[in-house]
Amino acid sequence: MSRIKKTIKYFGIFIILIILFRGILYRTSVNYSKIEVRNNITLTDKKLIKEIDKRTSEKILSIEEIIKLSNKITSEKLNFTFNKVSSNPNLVCELEKANCIGYSSLFNSIGNYIIEKQNFNDKYEFKHLVGKLEFFGFDIHSLFNSPFFKDHDFNEIRNKQTNEKKYVDPSLRDYLRIDNVASE
Repeated sequence: MSRIKKTIKYFGIFIILIILFRGILYRTSVNYSKIEVRNNITLTDKKLIKEIDKRTSEKILSIEEIIKLSNKITSEKLNFTFNKVSSNPNLVCELEKANCIGYSSLFNSIGNYIIEKQNFNDKYEFKHLVGKLEFFGFDIHSLFNSPFFKDHDFNEIRNKQTNEKKYVDPSLRDYLRIDNVASE
């Protein structure tokens, strides 16, 4: 009986470590390769703009806070679907459903709106990217025949002055709470 308890204890510790270090494990094993840049879509949804303005009024946000708020609002507004839906950020809030394209599009539009509102246009930009996911160098998309899995959308946040880049996958962030991803 003590052997079973010991096994369960070690297994529990292993699971806890995986949960605690999921971001590091994910970034170590999965790489996002850029293949295309999608056009940024300007946020025009008045209800969403009003909500963002309320959350940011009289605050000067750091880029980390802008990314965090963009992720938070995106997660609050959307639920993931495998179905084909609009990727227009001004429509996905009404639908409340999006795939990786819609998640990235909404995140991108919110981020760029806040950057403009904070007068950081000369310093930062959000780019909506299309990429391939590689697991230890193996193209994950080659495992699937469905057009849904042909690529994956994510975002690049670039400091225009230093060229420092951060990569965010808003749909991954919503479900696994992994804040940033690795890209070559």
